[in-house]
Amino acid sequence: MTFHLTTLGSCALYDEKGDRVNVPRQALLMLAYLYDCRQPIPRKDLAAFLWSSNLQAAGANLRSTLLRLATVTSKSPEPLIGGAMTDITLNFNALRCDLDSIENASGVAKLGALADAVAKTFLPAHGNGSGAVAVWVRDVRARFARELRAEFFKTMSQPSWSQNRGELKRAAMLLLDWDQTDDEVRVALGEKITSYSQLIGVTRDPNSDPPAQDMIAIADSGVPRIALLPPETLEDSERAGSVANAVIEDLTISLCVDRSVSVVAPYTAEQIRSSNDKAGLLKQHNVVYALDTKRTGDSLFAQLIFMPRDEIVWATRVQLDSAAITEHRNEIATAIQHSIIERVGAFHHIVSDFSCKPEAYFAYLKGVQCLSRLSLQNVRRARKHFKEALEHERGFAAALAGIARTLTMEWVLTARGDGDLLHQAEKMAADAIHDDSQFAGGFKEIGVARLYRGNIDGSLEALSNAEDLSPYYADVICSHADSLTHGANPKAALEKVATALDLNPLAPDYYYWTAAGASYFTGEYMETLAYLDRMRDAGPASRLAAASWAMLGDLAKAKMYRQRALRDNPNFDLEAWLAMIPIKEKWQIEHYREGLLKAGF
Repeated sequence: MTFHLTTLGSCALYDEKGDRVNVPRQALLMLAYLYDCRQPIPRKDLAAFLWSSNLQAAGANLRSTLLRLATVTSKSPEPLIGGAMTDITLNFNALRCDLDSIENASGVAKLGALADAVAKTFLPAHGNGSGAVAVWVRDVRARFARELRAEFFKTMSQPSWSQNRGELKRAAMLLLDWDQTDDEVRVALGEKITSYSQLIGVTRDPNSDPPAQDMIAIADSGVPRIALLPPETLEDSERAGSVANAVIEDLTISLCVDRSVSVVAPYTAEQIRSSNDKAGLLKQHNVVYALDTKRTGDSLFAQLIFMPRDEIVWATRVQLDSAAITEHRNEIATAIQHSIIERVGAFHHIVSDFSCKPEAYFAYLKGVQCLSRLSLQNVRRARKHFKEALEHERGFAAALAGIARTLTMEWVLTARGDGDLLHQAEKMAADAIHDDSQFAGGFKEIGVARLYRGNIDGSLEALSNAEDLSPYYADVICSHADSLTHGANPKAALEKVATALDLNPLAPDYYYWTAAGASYFTGEYMETLAYLDRMRDAGPASRLAAASWAMLGDLAKAKMYRQRALRDNPNFDLEAWLAMIPIKEKWQIEHYREGLLKAGF
């Protein structure tokens, strides 16, 4: 029986049937280390390597690990581990490893194998910290990057290099992801492999520090990181016959050639796109900007999100239906690239803060992630993360605004008319504006707090200021729409919320709730319900759903939603709630009262 060890992208042991073998984590590390060393290791040294933080128990831990490994692999005619009492050695006849693809390859196949090794990451769960294992893992990753670089230039030097243009492009982007300062690779990518030579400005100042001899972590290069998230998987793109992914690839290359940003490698960007823990992966890869993209029919929508504030700072839509789109991909990518670089420059000072205090920003992102679902539990969890962000950075305007947002959301969800929540929210938003007068989020939150306190004109003024400061900030536009609805202008509100949804197609629930509220006041009850159906969790909007079904004459469904609303808030008082809602015109109050009364409230 031959076992198979994977080390790239994951670390696991499989038997001949392809079934995963349940072995201890340290046993997997031991197998990977022995495979990499390819020689017997003294027991004492191996134990100290694997348990460097607990040397007293290292020997006993090693004996236990070896016993468990031998037990779960006992069906193999040859043991995985052998050697004398003093040494540990790996039986290469009983084990195969995914790194064999590098050892056994040559030519362009070796270039591809090394690119896979760099893209997938050697032992991705390890490599952080100062322990012996972490240092070794980082050394192996750096070795693969150096070998990829050598193979890259070896392939480039061959007369037939242009036949391998695809593999060379991929290798170049991975190398620039690894080391943003590698101008030799940048020149090769821009001048030889692609047609982006006009973007290269890599002449070094003779008085500047000499180029590093070894690969450098990208976080040390001093430029912001951007991840370009593809609109769809490669398989879906090919199946649809779409060039959307190809346009993003061209944009990725053009940004790789530009020195003002560092670009996350496409493999990693695809992982971020499909992950349920985007904030965690963005933190892991030090991403400051994310270009989120979506293909709809024959158009490609792209929005640039400034992650430290979760703020959409730029957006565009590109038509893909032109017969000449393939010829103009480079021009489109270059135009988008220039727009992105312009926006990146505008946020330079905040990027510096982000580099100094990333813990604050990523705690903030966790809070934002919690608010994707409108429940009281999530709102309070988000507030905890925003407060944690403030512990790392006292004057963090976005975190102050985030706390304000949770307070106003709690006011809405509890429906108790707690004026203290709104008072605190307005104070927090004012503090955010005081700390950063150019931050649209502060004006947004003070606008929302003013709305619920009944100051509708003051709310609209603050939200107009917010929209002037950040015209692509979809959350601001959606809040502006909500205030327009309360200000007796639901038609204008629907236009605003449509713009917000266009800017943020993967919108949180409150966008649809806002659109539903505006639709109710225009008398479009089916539209109201259609928007509510698009919410991930429509529970908080059960009152509005009940009123809409009642106005349509379906009292059975109205009763169902009324019971759902009362289950979440059994002490709901209709007249107290109507008296508390900030609505400018009496006809709106009567319109809402009619629907709720018909629903049985």
